[in-house]
Amino acid sequence: MTKHSKQTKIKALLEYNQGELSKNQISKKYGLNQFPFRVMCAAYESFGTDFLLKPPKITGTFRIKIASWAIQNNASYVQVAKKFGYINKRQIQQWKEIYRTEGPNGLCLIQKGRKSTVTNKNKTNNKKVLSPTENRLKQLEAENLELRIKNESLKLLASMKQQTKKSPK
Repeated sequence: MTKHSKQTKIKALLEYNQGELSKNQISKKYGLNQFPFRVMCAAYESFGTDFLLKPPKITGTFRIKIASWAIQNNASYVQVAKKFGYINKRQIQQWKEIYRTEGPNGLCLIQKGRKSTVTNKNKTNNKKVLSPTENRLKQLEAENLELRIKNESLKLLASMKQQTKKSPK
């Protein structure tokens, strides 16, 4: 997988914005993968080039906001990029999985980089940690919402199957 410069990505986005070529044509022209380019185009529509030049600061609350919104709205990565200006598909996927299994606390406790080998007793943690009951409540709410979405989709699928059985052949 080749890493492309921000300038190359911006050139491709500006060229797509002119409307002369399709997303697939431009991604091939600049050697970009098609799916990430579609995600970049969505973020560019909402945030301009700021999503590349000044990406959002990744905090625990930002992770929770993205993961919970994506799960609640059953959103695609393109929709997440359009709403939040964050384009890292793999990271969003991991955050959603952590949110489902560990709840919001799991996302608050993620630390970037390696663990320090030096212990500092004076260091205080200013992270907001939810109580076990609050965390469990958040998990149950997320699970409840996910089950409602699945239930609705199954009902829709059943009605579509029923319609096809009734239609003349």
